[in-house]
Amino acid sequence: MTEDFYDLLDVPDDASQDEIKTAYREQVRVYHPDHNDDDRARAQFTAVKKAYDILGDPVERQAYDRLGHKDYVAKRTSGLPSADVWRSSDSDDEASDVEEEPQRATATAGAGASAAGTSGSTTNSRSSAGSSSGTASSASTASAGATSSSSTAGTSGTTGTGSTGTRSAGRTTTGTTESTGTSASNADASAESEPGGVGDNAVVRWWRRQNFSLPLIWLSVFVYLSGLGHFASANRSALEALRAELAAAGTDPDALATTLSSGRYGIDSSVAYLTAFELVAPPLAEPLWYAALAGAVGLTLLALLGVRAYRDGDTWGPVSIDETIVVALAVTATTVPVGGPLLAGAVLMPILFAVIVRHTRRGPGWKPSYLYVVPVLAPLVGVGLAAADAATLGSDLVALVVLPIVGGLGLPLRATIRKHFGW
Repeated sequence: MTEDFYDLLDVPDDASQDEIKTAYREQVRVYHPDHNDDDRARAQFTAVKKAYDILGDPVERQAYDRLGHKDYVAKRTSGLPSADVWRSSDSDDEASDVEEEPQRATATAGAGASAAGTSGSTTNSRSSAGSSSGTASSASTASAGATSSSSTAGTSGTTGTGSTGTRSAGRTTTGTTESTGTSASNADASAESEPGGVGDNAVVRWWRRQNFSLPLIWLSVFVYLSGLGHFASANRSALEALRAELAAAGTDPDALATTLSSGRYGIDSSVAYLTAFELVAPPLAEPLWYAALAGAVGLTLLALLGVRAYRDGDTWGPVSIDETIVVALAVTATTVPVGGPLLAGAVLMPILFAVIVRHTRRGPGWKPSYLYVVPVLAPLVGVGLAAADAATLGSDLVALVVLPIVGGLGLPLRATIRKHFGW
């Protein structure tokens, strides 16, 4: 019987982080809903992901080892499928056999004198595995069957030379069949779920192993910083004049406040800068051009909803990272021609920060605060103030420079430190 998350991933208690990651990748290849049509595959995949989220995080793994499986699940997890789902049953008709995986221990015991065949069962040190084999002793009948002594494994013989099946803890039955006739259709039916089937190639497997959350956050920050750099380059002489005035004011707070509120020193407002930016000449009149760009984003969102409806039958589930990447590409492609990287970064940062914070909070472990999203909303607020002719040089400095840089770096730096140092 599967006793804990180590059994679920089929790794020992002292497994390294790399071994846990490798085991998780193997399990994903078996239980991902895109590869496995078994009714329990989705619940099994959820349980496997939960196990990896916990054991793959050194901090959470320490807490799990300290509390033990039962207390940890009761106190610190939510959304985990019932153990009756992610532990296997004794059913002998699981036709969605996917892939034979090596067991940590194999055993055979017992033999009987019978014209029908032989059977054996055993258990390993942490999970149960069963195997059966049968050979016909007469030309008229050829059948054999066996059932394991544990609820975590079950296999059955098939007409022909025989069949063997193996199972590790918490996994859907996997096996290989050597027979004629009846088992051929099962092998064909599961071909698309097996490695090497449709949609399963090295590129797809590599992509699914990647975690793009942190790179996406860093990318949005760098896009915005490049926009600020271009803004500074376009207003170089005016910024030099401001620097001279601030140097003359020294460290006196009143003098600095007076300098920042007395005028703009020739520095463009954010709206004036965005309006003047032109990466390419618009192929249409301005209203139609803006409508076409907005329509491109709208069509992208509709396409994603259509894919969801076709694939999952659910259009309102949580946003995936793949979908976030598609939306980010659409937003970038439509905002850069209008306002350059400054506008692209100002729009991308709140979208990516909000989605990724939500995505991270849904799993176990670290629960980043939504307050990380507030500072990266400041550039859009600054543009709104400038559009309403209510912005000053001081408000622009705070909204466009101080808050997005200082606050925007908070989440990616915190996540990077946690990833590499575990605190």
